[in-house]
Amino acid sequence: MSQAKVDRYKQEKYNRKHQQQKRNIKKYFTYAGITLVAIAFVVYLGYSIAVSTGLYEPPTEPVTMTQVEKESLRQTLIQQNDPNVKNVETTTAAEIQTVEATSEDDAKKDKKKDKKKDKEAVTKEAETAKAE
Repeated sequence: MSQAKVDRYKQEKYNRKHQQQKRNIKKYFTYAGITLVAIAFVVYLGYSIAVSTGLYEPPTEPVTMTQVEKESLRQTLIQQNDPNVKNVETTTAAEIQTVEATSEDDAKKDKKKDKKKDKEAVTKEAETAKAE
């Protein structure tokens, strides 16, 4: 063998371990990518089937509940011994009425603020009309 061939053979032998590591890493990422694509496909397929058969219905609008409705739901869950209810204390009717009164007071305050803003807007419009 010529000296060039010997040198090339030594260099290839020296780089074999590094090249093998590169091949293993590429193989790993290829398998990981294929696995992720397969999982995404299965999830999409399951979601599509669940929606089309009616097993799952995506939410269309957020649900808004009053404080009284929330308290009623909480009491129902407590009666059913649901372990997910954090505060298991029972609420008295007086406490519920207090919550109702507070929410009504807040609504009245909001209406007063709205009326005040409307009056201010009318006053500003009148001032600008006089200035013109």
